[in-house]
Amino acid sequence: MRLLLVADVHDGVKQVRLIRGSYDAVIAAGDFTYKRSVEAAVEALEALAGIAPVYFVPGNTDPPELAGFEKDSIKPVHGRTQRLGPYVIGGAGGSLPTPFNDLFRVSEEDLQGLLYSLTPTPHVLVVHNPPRGHLDKVGGVRPVGSLVVKKYIEEKQPILSVHGHIHEDRGIDIIGDTIVVNPGPLKDGYYAEAVLDGTKAVVSLKKLYY
Repeated sequence: MRLLLVADVHDGVKQVRLIRGSYDAVIAAGDFTYKRSVEAAVEALEALAGIAPVYFVPGNTDPPELAGFEKDSIKPVHGRTQRLGPYVIGGAGGSLPTPFNDLFRVSEEDLQGLLYSLTPTPHVLVVHNPPRGHLDKVGGVRPVGSLVVKKYIEEKQPILSVHGHIHEDRGIDIIGDTIVVNPGPLKDGYYAEAVLDGTKAVVSLKKLYY
């Protein structure tokens, strides 16, 4: 199964429309807009749904009510799970508080409640906030990830865990048997691809050239 992994779209509908390739699904880890409206976020989601069915969580710059938006080709996984063939996808949106004017903030306690309520346990985890110590360094220096997200990944060992939020810490990491990825901000042309084969994932980072 071939997945397109994106995060931090931030109104980059033009960039979405430049992505080429055949995918079974899009995994989208939040921050679809800077415009602070559901309508703007949905515009980005619908552009992604033009590529393949989208499984998403909102980010901290998205309105919280986006977490309940759903249509045939757009599936929310904030505090819930959805099926994709033999796989289960689930996650949590929002972020721990930042110095900025976040629309959707969550606490560590919120994340714990959301993640540990997911049933069945996801094979693909989608959380806007990265785990502590993994793809979470602001300015390449200061870690701001979630301890709860890290603990959940360590305990549950999803095949793949997709995050965003920290634009400058794009990359691929490993926690136990879990591949952890921040595809980078799509607004700047960054994304990733993952191929799932049974209990294994192969991930590659990509960039648009335009």
